[in-house]
Amino acid sequence: MYKSKHIKNDSRKQKFGKAGTLVLSLLLLVAVAAGGTIAWLSTKTASIENKFIPSHVKCSVTEDFDGTRKSNVNVTNTGDIEAYIRVKLVTYRVNENGQHIGGTATIPPFDPGENWVLYNGFYYYTLPVNKNESPAEPLIGENGIDLISYTDTDGGKQVIEVMAEAIQSVPDKAVGQSWGVSISQGSVTAYSAGN
Repeated sequence: MYKSKHIKNDSRKQKFGKAGTLVLSLLLLVAVAAGGTIAWLSTKTASIENKFIPSHVKCSVTEDFDGTRKSNVNVTNTGDIEAYIRVKLVTYRVNENGQHIGGTATIPPFDPGENWVLYNGFYYYTLPVNKNESPAEPLIGENGIDLISYTDTDGGKQVIEVMAEAIQSVPDKAVGQSWGVSISQGSVTAYSAGN
């Protein structure tokens, strides 16, 4: 019996047409299922609010000053986290109008309070200070230091400014890197060059 080429091609098209339709149907079914799952997840997943509240590290200086004597110089941790404290005393001369003038000025000698250590121009309180608290002993106690009125050619009187800094007490490594000190068992224990 005679078969034409035309008939043979039709049966192949029919076989490939059914397989192609089946593959296309399966791909469409997978796409619809994946899209539906994503849509369901996006409408059913509850959002999570980020409740991270950053800490604030602040401090303020307290002191008694009667015009010629500074005493009870201390620092209060006014932040909301435990912190280490350091203080720099800066001195200079002023005239009767309070304007900076020439001449050198030096900090009169005094004995720092317990747990205060002088290193590289800063007085470090070696223990962390809780929020809303001050070191147990002030840097400059009740005996205080007397400011000088100069009689040399530059004249003027001495001013001592108390500049305090606080830094979050944890992590220890960050304190050490920022201030060039070492922290061991919650205390400033050793100092390194560079600060």
